[in-house]
Amino acid sequence: MTVAFETGQETADLLRLTLDELKCANLKVNFDPANMLLYDKGDPLRAVEILGPDIRSVHVKDANRPPKPGVWGDEVPLGKGQVNIKAFVRTLKKVGYRGALCIEREVGDQEGRLADVAHGVNYLRECLA
Repeated sequence: MTVAFETGQETADLLRLTLDELKCANLKVNFDPANMLLYDKGDPLRAVEILGPDIRSVHVKDANRPPKPGVWGDEVPLGKGQVNIKAFVRTLKKVGYRGALCIEREVGDQEGRLADVAHGVNYLRECLA
């Protein structure tokens, strides 16, 4: 069994330190770049480089940082936030990630989320081209 820590509530440096200290081959990372922005815990692109060898799954989600400390950021449709999804995909390739890219959309009503996921599929295809 593999257990994957999802990024977001801690910095990539702290998660790297935790993985290195625990030294458990079955502890890995589920990378969610938007969570890093929503919680204001660092730069998702730098985090991919730090955590790359241990990334086993990816939630492709976009967001904007909070306007002030202690406030939650905003999740937005792919390509409309501060993640820089095109650079994110390039950085995943650079560190050797070859797994699935799972589009995640958690806000809005069902119809709006489905439309945003459809937009995300098309946008992600552009990023992968």
